[in-house]
Amino acid sequence: MDYALQVVGSYDHLLEIARICERRGAAAIAMADHYLFGNRDERYIEPVYDSFVQAAALGRDTQGIEIVMLVSPVTFRHPAFYAKGSITIDELSGGRFVLGLGTGWHDDEHTYFGIPYPDRNERFHMLEDALGYVYQFFTDPSTGFQSERYSFTGLGYEPKARADIRILVGGGGPRRTPALAGRFGGEYSIAGADPEGITEKVEVMRAAASEAGRDPDGIMITISSALVSGNTDAEITDNLARIDGTGRPGTEVRQSWEKRGLRFRTWEEHRDRFGRFDDAGVSRVYLQLVTRVPDMAEEALDRLSSL
Repeated sequence: MDYALQVVGSYDHLLEIARICERRGAAAIAMADHYLFGNRDERYIEPVYDSFVQAAALGRDTQGIEIVMLVSPVTFRHPAFYAKGSITIDELSGGRFVLGLGTGWHDDEHTYFGIPYPDRNERFHMLEDALGYVYQFFTDPSTGFQSERYSFTGLGYEPKARADIRILVGGGGPRRTPALAGRFGGEYSIAGADPEGITEKVEVMRAAASEAGRDPDGIMITISSALVSGNTDAEITDNLARIDGTGRPGTEVRQSWEKRGLRFRTWEEHRDRFGRFDDAGVSRVYLQLVTRVPDMAEEALDRLSSL
């Protein structure tokens, strides 16, 4: 199993985390694609940048590590952008870009910016059609593509996509997301899973891949994990106060985050949990939250590399 860091923020902060990835042998730096962070008005004034522009800059300023979009809402942009933009960033980075697509979930993000936000069922149809568009553009654009929502005319478009450029399909659903990952993905990133809860989803993905004539073994299985840790429970609480950065006591921060469903573990508990994910076939963990404080992100990679 390998580890990667997922980060948001200013470009200087992203580049600092990317340098940590390079120094510590992390597999990738990943970015969430959002126009608002948080879930309440008072947080919506925090700086938020366009992740695709930042990804292009990282493509020139880093070496070796993958640059992963984890993930972009299909509601944000036409799939022509995802196809051409991904090929461009991939070329800028020397073949290190991974495009992640999902349905989107942040209602306010769409409302505040005036972006259409259809119901969940329609967003899944949009995702299916967009994945089909991008997959066809990457593999054989001369054939063209036609679906209910999107289409392009067959032509020998240049530049061509790298033969092994990867599409990441991310989400937590039990049927539709893994089926789309099997049909179109080179990576299936399972959201909100526990080690015992991924088996059925992976089986759906593998069956869909086989039915589409694709090799299920060629599809990476990955997860994301919020990580703020320590050697003891008290150390975890202190580290949460550092991550939060508001000056609130660690106990207050912990209570508010645990109400949102986040769980925090010691390093030894992470050893057991990630080991069980490894046994279940997961090959990469994208670490979240800990990247808010660079020295804590560096420690996390050091600790986990020995697990």
